Amino acid sequence: MILLLVTAITVIGSIVFCSLDRGPNLDDLLTRSVGGGAAVEKLSHISTFYMAGNVLLNGMSGRFEQYVATPDKIRFEITFASFSLVQGFDGHLAWQRDHNGMVNELSGYEKSTLLSQAYFLTYSPLFEDRMPGGREYLGTEERNGEVFHKVAFYPLHQDTVFSFFDLQTSLQRYDVLYLDNLETITEYLSHTVHEGVTMAFISRATAPAAQITAELTVDTIAFNAEFDQSIFLRPQPHIDYRFPEGSDSVLIPFTFLDGHIYVPAEVNGRRFVFILDSGASSNFFHRSVQDELGLPVVGSLAAIGVAGYDEIALVRTDSVVIGDLVLLAQVGGSLDLTAIGRNWSGDVPFGGLLGYDFLSRFPVLIDYESRTLTVYNPDNFYPQPGGVAIPFELTMQIPTVEAELVGLPGRFLVDLGNAFELIVHDDFREKHDLENRLTEVRDISQTIGGVGGGVRGKTGLAAMFVLGDIQVTDLRVMLPDSAGGLTGSVALAGNIGNLMLQEFRVLFDYSGQRLVLYDPIRTGD
Repeated sequence: MILLLVTAITVIGSIVFCSLDRGPNLDDLLTRSVGGGAAVEKLSHISTFYMAGNVLLNGMSGRFEQYVATPDKIRFEITFASFSLVQGFDGHLAWQRDHNGMVNELSGYEKSTLLSQAYFLTYSPLFEDRMPGGREYLGTEERNGEVFHKVAFYPLHQDTVFSFFDLQTSLQRYDVLYLDNLETITEYLSHTVHEGVTMAFISRATAPAAQITAELTVDTIAFNAEFDQSIFLRPQPHIDYRFPEGSDSVLIPFTFLDGHIYVPAEVNGRRFVFILDSGASSNFFHRSVQDELGLPVVGSLAAIGVAGYDEIALVRTDSVVIGDLVLLAQVGGSLDLTAIGRNWSGDVPFGGLLGYDFLSRFPVLIDYESRTLTVYNPDNFYPQPGGVAIPFELTMQIPTVEAELVGLPGRFLVDLGNAFELIVHDDFREKHDLENRLTEVRDISQTIGGVGGGVRGKTGLAAMFVLGDIQVTDLRVMLPDSAGGLTGSVALAGNIGNLMLQEFRVLFDYSGQRLVLYDPIRTGD
């Protein structure tokens, strides 16, 4: 199951490039957009920038601070009443600190987007030696009844950002970019002049499909600001759990039912059962749990599922107890999970999803044969020998591995909430004409349900799936018929589910950024 918190970490700044000129008067247009030649000369002598102000994100009011240093260092922090969100790049490593204080490395399009923002905010593209990339004048285009100059920028030769400039004033008015398949539009509502440089001070970013709106208003600007460069470094995570003193590991039984792992847990002293779900970028609580326990709402964010997006409430718990482990004072999501938990009929009520907020704290070994989780003390953990280690990166806090499906390479999420073997995303299927590479292709009668609705599609049999040094043959593949939500991703080929992973003992080690697959210990061996 894919369930991601989608946050709007948005920055304010004029996007300007000065590389190969491919359009009429492009240099003049970009120079005028920042206030003229004197402004460009001023910017050439500025090495650090600081901005702060107010933010309104989906109705939540807070403050933001933005530190940047030429050519590419950045730290951007949004602080609300009950939690904060931070992203940074130190010149080598991109990272984020989430709503519970956990820190992870950013990669893929998340890293490239943050790095591009750092370049734009330091005006590095004005100066040839500060950033690789290109630009192209595309002529004029109408938006919302007005005609603008349209320029395409290609930061780092990777992403494409379309910028729209006023025909009369040359002020930057809009940016349009894509985070994977999610369109994000930034509108620059008002500009100011600071020390001779024209810059936006009110902007509104929207991602219509994800129902995200963020408005930022700058009230503090400083050029060549003095601050400790260590603020760009990856911080230490906040410790929000208790592990039994003197124990190296904790054994937790689970129920494996219809492709899902159900784990007993207590929330604020009340017993529930949760689905273990590495495809959930937070812990998520069924709406009935929030209502029954009176969990306080501290905000809301957008969530992306298999088929689309939905808005969720953010709630705070006093404690979540899993076996002898305790998660303390965490913020998680809350939404109606009736469709996801409908197969559970045990005496203990269904409570939600245990995701990143649990799995990222501890190394966890899943033994499908014995129906147990072994949760290791992260302070003295060493993996058992004999397994096949597979490195992963995190994409929106979900493990993502390199693999090959019938000889076709791609990046696949590892999704414990996926009750199938392998789900392939629409772009990968279309690009590679996958249906003609599979056998036994047929329509499916069941619906894949989750956030954003359900999808249908086809299944087929793949001759080979290669994951590290492991080859899986005769794999049943699901081909959803939707291009919305995660199934519409162009950066991710698909996601691996429990019915493939159950053939192994599987270690999730987020700190080491690796999966380790072991041969199962069969009963009677």
